[in-house]
Amino acid sequence: MKDKTIRFKGQNRTLKATGFIFLWVIAFVVAVVFTQALRSSVSFVFFILVCAVLPIDLIYTAIAASAVTADFESSTAKAEKNEPVIFKVTLSNRYRIPVPFIEAEITLPDAKGAAPAAYIRAPLTARGSCEYEKELSFKYKGEYSCGVKYVYVGGLLRMFRIRKRIPDKKRGTVTVLPRRIYVDSLPERYVNEASVTSDTAVKGTDSAEIAEIKDYFPGDPIKNIHWKLSTKAQELMTKHFGAENGFSTCVAADNSPRYAQGASDEMSEYCDDAVCEICCSIITRLLDDGRKTALIYNDTHGKAGRVDRKLFDSVTSFEDFLPYFAACMPAAPVSAETLTGFSEPDTDNDIIFVTSRLTEETVAALCETRTVSRAVSVVLFEPYSMINDPEGLKKETETYVQELASADVSVQRVSETELL
Repeated sequence: MKDKTIRFKGQNRTLKATGFIFLWVIAFVVAVVFTQALRSSVSFVFFILVCAVLPIDLIYTAIAASAVTADFESSTAKAEKNEPVIFKVTLSNRYRIPVPFIEAEITLPDAKGAAPAAYIRAPLTARGSCEYEKELSFKYKGEYSCGVKYVYVGGLLRMFRIRKRIPDKKRGTVTVLPRRIYVDSLPERYVNEASVTSDTAVKGTDSAEIAEIKDYFPGDPIKNIHWKLSTKAQELMTKHFGAENGFSTCVAADNSPRYAQGASDEMSEYCDDAVCEICCSIITRLLDDGRKTALIYNDTHGKAGRVDRKLFDSVTSFEDFLPYFAACMPAAPVSAETLTGFSEPDTDNDIIFVTSRLTEETVAALCETRTVSRAVSVVLFEPYSMINDPEGLKKETETYVQELASADVSVQRVSETELL
């Protein structure tokens, strides 16, 4: 079959009479007139034949519809962004009668993820089959539905068309995973160098439990400052405790920020992909270091989205969860206060907030989180190529970065070129 679709108008009813039935109506009127006018055996035979055509074509259409089956398969159920995936639709005729008029309604996502209905025409010989094949690579992560939804079968004279629904099991989904990237500019310091697990964890610690003492870094809890040593050194020094005290990190994925007017239609999906890839990079690196890591994300599976928290203790556990996380699509924005509120004070001592835009509400929420004796870091993706007025956004961002820095919240900025 040629690798192209056709222009075709679907139908809402299971059975539909087509425009060709008007030709039968004309033939029927002519047969009635001839029968009444000529009153001959020939005109009666013609009249009987015309009357028989309609039910015969209807019966043939019903048999042909039951004979047609459709199958769908893809080269893989999981693929990374920009990895080619081959989709193949196979239409088959199980009976020994030809089915010359058949159209299939298929849903195949395009490169941007949209899946509009497309139609292909595939005449089938007796016991014959045909295939439609298409190769796609996806620009954005997510879960895409694909396959054959309906098959429209017409009879030999095309006076009727039957719509046959293909069972859901004949269709499938392809999960496009985020790329596994490594952003060099991401700070190495996340856990055990900037925080305490809780007030309970700090109480009772002595010098034997201190892993090391380092220079103060913006984001270090004030209660960890070694005041006696700082007085001698004439500069702030902080105590850092070992992982045996229960240190862990919480990564909050802000994948649906609000953007000002002027952003392109792809902005949400573009930023969602970037935030997801950065989160994957951070979580994988932390788990490789043997550190427990939690992910706070907006779970859009199901009809109603909700914020959820998932804890990982190994890279394997995160890899198993990754397809589910990748299938979460951009949805209504969730406030930073809500995201950070899902962290657990007695467990998560470091919070890494990954976002693609800083707002006044976001900055206020992060500063408030910083006041509860936690190390808060922000990883900011800057999508300026998708903004009509990037300079205005840059000025706004600089103001917020300075405000966060004054509250001892470190900000690491990731440019678009680092994710190419």
